[in-house]
Amino acid sequence: MKLSRDVQIVLGGAVLYVILSFFDWQQVSYAGYSAGLNEWHGIGFLAALLGIAVLVWEIGRAVDFKVSLGSITPGMMSAGLALLLLVFTVIAFLDKSTARHWPAWIGLVLSIAIAVAAFRRAKAEGVQMPQMPKNVGSMGGGTGGQGSSGSGPSSSSGSSVGDSSSSTDSSTDA
Repeated sequence: MKLSRDVQIVLGGAVLYVILSFFDWQQVSYAGYSAGLNEWHGIGFLAALLGIAVLVWEIGRAVDFKVSLGSITPGMMSAGLALLLLVFTVIAFLDKSTARHWPAWIGLVLSIAIAVAAFRRAKAEGVQMPQMPKNVGSMGGGTGGQGSSGSGPSSSSGSSVGDSSSSTDSSTDA
């Protein structure tokens, strides 16, 4: 069975990631003694579990194990798991910022490589990534990027205080 380069990167990266999750991601050494915490402490627990999930999922795909996921394709599932792995690895990496040790850096690089390879593979398999519609306006007010020119109903230019078309002075005539 010949595996593509992207599959090799995802599988090999996931194996190394799971192994590195047991190494110290934080380590302090003093007078010949050292103490540390691996990725399984704190939020890194979820990232390590996701690493195992990516590994199990990709092994299942490699041996052609069929799982029905409804409308979710296997490529989309691989990309989703890889994205979650990357997000939780970044969170764990930032959480373990004090006394960061070399396995944390390698784990971060591996999660990036796994995500890139999984997305390349999904794209090659025909998975369509979601795109924003062309007619969606800016977040500020839905003007389509044209901005307010002062001619809209909220603009007060063009009407004067004594104008009879103004709705504010119609209640004072009695």
